[in-house]
Amino acid sequence: MAVARAHGLRVEEPVILRDQLNVLVHLRPAPVVARVAGTIAAVRPGPAWQARELSVAGHLARAGAPVVAPSGELPPGPHEHEGRVLSFWRYAPPAEVDAARAGEALAHCHEALRSYRGSLPLLGTVTEAEALLARLAAEERIAPDAATALLLRFQELIPVLSELRSPVQPLHGDAHLGNVLGGPLWNDWEDTCLGPVGWDAACLLAGRYGRERQEAAYAASRMGLDPGELKLWIEARSLQLAVWRQVMTGTALPSGSAGVDGDTRK
Repeated sequence: MAVARAHGLRVEEPVILRDQLNVLVHLRPAPVVARVAGTIAAVRPGPAWQARELSVAGHLARAGAPVVAPSGELPPGPHEHEGRVLSFWRYAPPAEVDAARAGEALAHCHEALRSYRGSLPLLGTVTEAEALLARLAAEERIAPDAATALLLRFQELIPVLSELRSPVQPLHGDAHLGNVLGGPLWNDWEDTCLGPVGWDAACLLAGRYGRERQEAAYAASRMGLDPGELKLWIEARSLQLAVWRQVMTGTALPSGSAGVDGDTRK
């Protein structure tokens, strides 16, 4: 509210829309949502990742892709205020999302992403999770045998994925149905990275939004992967989620538990 008001925005009734890794606040009556780094700041300090997210989303919006765009009501950021990093986005009213239309919208986003020229990490979400796993183990926030099991799965899977020789392009990076708003409009571009489309396919199919809806979105996205290759990407996604779950819950992964279904719903 302080940053928005400093830029002349009238804010009377702020409403928290979500409070997880990031905190989303609708700055009513303005059609603006503030995205404030919450617990994710412990993993991604500083403004660089929000700057990249704004750059990607801005490019997609200018290309006419179906996305939630950075706010035009005030400088979108990223801003830093009293130790918090935040950005501003256009408000999208809540509405039921049609899964097939969401898949079609993701295909449009993939097409528009091909012309993005900014710097993106290669499979950044996977490499980040592997590094985060080592940190959690060092901080004893995960049982040693569970950490070892996860690390071995990473070490076995990553070389296999690199041998697939799949074409690489910019991806959403966290393309589950929880990141689609009414329209449909794709949101939450903080995990955008370079990689094969199999990663986004796995994000669609490994969520908690109903098997039929997820499969409808995947079919409409026209990604159409070989089933064996898709299985590998889903395995990689499950490993990433297993690590991020520890960040979200703050509890140690018990011995013998090396995976998790669903999504992180950032």
